[in-house]
Amino acid sequence: MRRAEWDEASEFPYKQGMGSLFCTLRRHFRRGLAFAGPGAIGLGAVIGVLLSAPAAAQTAASPWVDYDQGRARLVSATENAAGELVLGLQYQIAQGWEIYWRSPGEAGFPTTIVWDGSDNIADAALQWPRPDRFEIFELETYGYKNDVVLPIAARQLRSADAVAIRAEVNFLTCEEICVPHTLNMSLDLPAAGSGRPIISAHAPLINQYRSLVPSRDGGLGLTVERAEVVNTDDGQLLQIVARSQTPFVAPDVYVEGGEAFVFSKPNFRLTDDGKRAVLQTRISRTVLASKDAPPLLGGDLTLTLVDGTRAVEQTLATTLGQAEAGSFLPFVAILALAVLGGLILNVMPCVLPVLSIKLLGVVSHGGGATGPVRRSFIASAAGIVFAFMVLAGVLIALRASGAAIGWGIQFQQPLFIVVMTVIVTLFAANMWGLFEIRLPAWIAGGAGRVAPEPHGTRSSFASGVFATVLATPCSAPFLGTAVGFALARGPVEILAIFLALGLGMSVPFLLVAAVPRLATKLPRPGRWMVVVKNILGLVLIGTAVWLLSILAFQVSPTGAYFLAALMALTVAVLFVRRRLPVGLRPFAAGAVVLLAVLSFATPQVGNAVTRAAENDDEIWQLFDPDAIPQLVADGKIVFVDVTAEWCITCLVNKRLVLTRGTARDLLHDPNVVAMRADWTNPDERIGQYLASFGRFGIPFNVVYGPVAPNGLTLPELLQESVVVETFLQASGRNLLAGGS
Repeated sequence: MRRAEWDEASEFPYKQGMGSLFCTLRRHFRRGLAFAGPGAIGLGAVIGVLLSAPAAAQTAASPWVDYDQGRARLVSATENAAGELVLGLQYQIAQGWEIYWRSPGEAGFPTTIVWDGSDNIADAALQWPRPDRFEIFELETYGYKNDVVLPIAARQLRSADAVAIRAEVNFLTCEEICVPHTLNMSLDLPAAGSGRPIISAHAPLINQYRSLVPSRDGGLGLTVERAEVVNTDDGQLLQIVARSQTPFVAPDVYVEGGEAFVFSKPNFRLTDDGKRAVLQTRISRTVLASKDAPPLLGGDLTLTLVDGTRAVEQTLATTLGQAEAGSFLPFVAILALAVLGGLILNVMPCVLPVLSIKLLGVVSHGGGATGPVRRSFIASAAGIVFAFMVLAGVLIALRASGAAIGWGIQFQQPLFIVVMTVIVTLFAANMWGLFEIRLPAWIAGGAGRVAPEPHGTRSSFASGVFATVLATPCSAPFLGTAVGFALARGPVEILAIFLALGLGMSVPFLLVAAVPRLATKLPRPGRWMVVVKNILGLVLIGTAVWLLSILAFQVSPTGAYFLAALMALTVAVLFVRRRLPVGLRPFAAGAVVLLAVLSFATPQVGNAVTRAAENDDEIWQLFDPDAIPQLVADGKIVFVDVTAEWCITCLVNKRLVLTRGTARDLLHDPNVVAMRADWTNPDERIGQYLASFGRFGIPFNVVYGPVAPNGLTLPELLQESVVVETFLQASGRNLLAGGS
């Protein structure tokens, strides 16, 4: 902006304007006195005072110094020098331009002042009102726009003498381009002598901005309790916990320190009726950071906590922490994660047996009409959504009753496992063509068969429900975040997020419904389908074996063998039934029904057993959360594995990571205590332990250590490198190398 443009745009008078007017008025005033005589002296005195008022105000301010994007000057809260000096550097900044705070953010540099040439002044220090956040070319910066005063606290060396201030002000101003400036300013204050300080016209303005300088004594009712470095799957976060005597409105925090790092705008979550705030800011390393830069963990950070007009400043040492329960993401983002997590559930092992049945249905549509295909797949999607809403309702009711809730908790009930085993076995027998017994219409879709009829909407609906029920033992990426958020909130949030999960899992079905030719263009069914059905039947039997293994853990091996024998007899009866005369076949059907009824006695067969640890590994101890603090105080590393026999992802973690390689060596270290919390059966203590971390599903793994007494959580899908790194962080030393 050129000088002429600034003069025209500014609302403040310049020499060409107010200065010329002042000179004209003074000239006419003097001419008037010459003709008016003594009678006009009184009026002239009044006018003289009024005209001299602006000049008097200038005695406590330096002249404005113009630059292309604004102007600046020094102002004083007093007209004279009386010991302690309260000054201000006043900026009037052109529209759209900014200057920088003491910590500029990802770009820029702050105002600095060189006091060389000054006389009778010492300890002059800039004070910084709370800044605003700005973004320039996707870089986040902190600073000021429009008008601002930077207060300056100084003192007078010789109280009886005048003060001469000579300031060289260096600063940077930016819009789309950045322009550095150096301005020279002069301000002289006469000595107060034995008199009192005379308050200047600039004092209210300086005090206005002094009130915006963050307090360091906590007098505004704001306190920063702690600053923690938190490790997540997506990188590191800085978590700040703060309290307020009155409810927070929109807290923000500016982080200084850790020169090798930059900190994003924080997300925040309020608890305790709004009087407690947890803020999380993402940590990233600066491009220019050297490899030898000091680590963030353990270093001091200066935190400026801002809430409206209130601001406090505290310096704290960072500790290693654990992400607080709950979500800091906007609710819309949580819903998006829920949709994505539901979509990924389709490829998890728990769902594959049911999807294999649906795959057979897809193949059956080869060469068929598009209308039945569309209706079938819409019905499957509706079944999925319906099942998720029922699950949400059950969880809401359980939580209202005070029971522990979580993802997949229905697999903790032996009778549920029995029912699933019977259904899966019947599906497998039907795949092998052993029977076509008519079952209730809501299962058979009016077709009289257990397996979903290709064009039956009711059978497709049932298959969607069944797929959802079998999906719950699996933990897919993003699923834990969405479910954890839902179960930590109220009924409305639970219903909304479970609806999003259902819609996400329904996406493949809705896609085929939208484009039914994806199915009808397949080859027509033929003899090759018999081979496919036999293979899918074996897949379903594998699912039944998995369910029986869960039952063996929950009830007893004897109970699992009992149910396995009943299911084997069921398949045998169905096999023989096909060879019986037509008149005897109803008796075979009755035998199948009787075997199904007998299966409900499985939980009473044998004695229930409890396994505190895996028999194949003696390192695992009983889960005892109350013992963890003392073990950590004794210098131990504690690894907690919350698992269950019905949790497929837990078994994958165990077989591919925890029982192999470096992770296994760490767990066998004498300084490591491994605890396994088995959630195969309901356990209120384990449910409460999960809830304390904001988790409601498994797998869940935590590492405690001297550097991490609150525990560090691991991702749901374990990797050896992540496990090793977390052990190292929690212990502060290399266990494998024997370091200390």
